Amino acid sequence: MRIFFEIEWPLRVVRGGSNGSRFELDLKKLQKSLPFFDHANTELTRKYVNQPARTVKKNTRATQAKLYRKLLDSGKVKSRAELARKFGVSRAWVTKVLNG
Repeated sequence: MRIFFEIEWPLRVVRGGSNGSRFELDLKKLQKSLPFFDHANTELTRKYVNQPARTVKKNTRATQAKLYRKLLDSGKVKSRAELARKFGVSRAWVTKVLNG
């Protein structure tokens, strides 16, 4: 592998606690070492890595029932079977949620 050029970045890793590690870039040092960097976008100075995964909130049956009922009443969905196909669930599940 050939190395065409090397750049030394003034970068340091700061412990970020529960947010993971944080990298900080010293822009003043970078601008001194790289003259073409003067016109770069320097707004983003930190980037978090190893963040904990976001938890996905599942719809409760009550929320699903409201949505299903709204779609059926508005006429956007003609039947419970079509509603089941739209959301990728069984017809029995749609009935169970609506009868809740």
